[in-house]
Amino acid sequence: MFTLLLTQYRRGRQLESLGDYILESNVFWMIVILAITFILIKRTRKEYHSHWNTLLDECKLSSRDFYAELKSELARTSISGMNNYNVYLKEGSIFSGRRLYLRVNWKNYRYDICAAPFGKGFFISSWLLNKTGIIEYFISRFPLGLKIVKMLNPVTYYKIDTASMFQTYCHQAVLNVIDRMTKDTGVRPLSEDQKKPVFNHNNLFKR
Repeated sequence: MFTLLLTQYRRGRQLESLGDYILESNVFWMIVILAITFILIKRTRKEYHSHWNTLLDECKLSSRDFYAELKSELARTSISGMNNYNVYLKEGSIFSGRRLYLRVNWKNYRYDICAAPFGKGFFISSWLLNKTGIIEYFISRFPLGLKIVKMLNPVTYYKIDTASMFQTYCHQAVLNVIDRMTKDTGVRPLSEDQKKPVFNHNNLFKR
């Protein structure tokens, strides 16, 4: 009995020492810092966008049906390298519910569409994001690093035009689906002002 208790005591002391070593080691704290930095960068990058939204009054549609129609509309393009898929995104914290989106990827750009019932209507929104690399984004947080990034990877007319064309194509696809799914339903069509997308290249390419 005494031997068993002694063995358990020594094993506990060994585990305790191992735990103290891990907590006191530089490797552990480096991992913690890198993990926190990665989470902060990932969350911050989502703030930079061009955004559009509209509400269709007295309109009853299904999110999945809308996305299915939109996928068919997007498939008509001959743009190489573009892909789309459904994705669930958090509404808030890690404990909040998730909402279904349709995500379109092409080159360094991402276009997220949300379509869902809202009250007695149907809400549609879109977000255009520039997928900046994590290393580039982190380096550009420092004044000297920002100068280096701007020198090696400048924002050119070509990049702005490319992003604008991608958004225009995706946005037109959304409008085509809205027109097709609301035709002959009595839903008031969108005005020209309501159809206009918002393209903010200063936010999209912000570093």
